[in-house]
Amino acid sequence: MTIKKYQRIKLIVVILLALVYSQMFVYKNFIIPIALMIVSALVLMLLRRRVTGVLADERDYATGGKAALLSIQIYSWIAVMGMFVLYAERDINPSYEPIAITLAFSACLLLLVYSVIFRYHNKVKLAGEKGLYVALALMMFLVLTVFCLRLFSGEDNWVCSDGQWQKHGQPDFPAPIVECSK
Repeated sequence: MTIKKYQRIKLIVVILLALVYSQMFVYKNFIIPIALMIVSALVLMLLRRRVTGVLADERDYATGGKAALLSIQIYSWIAVMGMFVLYAERDINPSYEPIAITLAFSACLLLLVYSVIFRYHNKVKLAGEKGLYVALALMMFLVLTVFCLRLFSGEDNWVCSDGQWQKHGQPDFPAPIVECSK
């Protein structure tokens, strides 16, 4: 397969994913997009192995590494600044506090994942152990998926019923301050 053909297939996959994602968000179905993301990533990895020609050289990898590090640093700074602002304003709107905490933990998780992957790449060469790397990534993704499903399952939440906010389970946050419409 040529590089040009691979890039066209990759573009088509991205467009199809965007279409499916937009429809699934409208229908509030989040499992299908996760499954499609995994399948499309695996298909693109298999197709990439069949490409004849050079997709990237050492300079591209070095530039990509620098760009990734800078992106992580910029996101971390923005997330921390946003966290402080939102946490300071939690008295105005109590829903700012979980957003602030989410930003703080996302920045911490991003830096932790970067640190683990950096140490792994620094000590172990991936040339012969790509299977281990893929297995670790899939295990981390599976744990994160299960955690997100449990976190966003809606068991302990507020439900709008007859124009009033009703407890569903034992939510650990106050009722929303927006008006509940019938």
